[in-house]
Amino acid sequence: MKRCHIVLIIGVILLLMELITFRDYIAPVQWGQIKVRGLASTSPDMKVVNGRLYLWSITPDSLRQFSLDYSEIYGTIKPTSEVDPMGVDLYIIKGKIIGKDHENGGEVWNPIIKVEEWHEVNVLINIGIKVFVMVQIVILLIFYEKNRSRSNKKNIYSKKNSNL
Repeated sequence: MKRCHIVLIIGVILLLMELITFRDYIAPVQWGQIKVRGLASTSPDMKVVNGRLYLWSITPDSLRQFSLDYSEIYGTIKPTSEVDPMGVDLYIIKGKIIGKDHENGGEVWNPIIKVEEWHEVNVLINIGIKVFVMVQIVILLIFYEKNRSRSNKKNIYSKKNSNL
């Protein structure tokens, strides 16, 4: 096995471990939970930041006949904290869809989520982890290309020497 393949395998394993560890902060692997930002208004309680596809997938068949807007949702509990009494920071919630509701006179239906558990997202850690993972991917690709081009040069030199 070539050195560049070993580096690639180790790098991919490390990235997968990080994705599992930091899954709350990396959107594509957040299946089973929804990242929301609270809304301080009388309309729906929360704006969905990540998880619209997940919401669509857990919608009961009885509600699929309605044109639901998954960008904003109502919740049985509105997450808040001591630092954020209005609940407008980022939160990760887990729950299930139990119904639909809309603003008075509005035509757009929004799902109602029974919030089973929630926790606050630290914004600095959220941004830091995403930057860290992206930098690591770039470094891995650069390192892989460097090793691949080096091994190709060795193969070219060995072919030239064998032809002499």
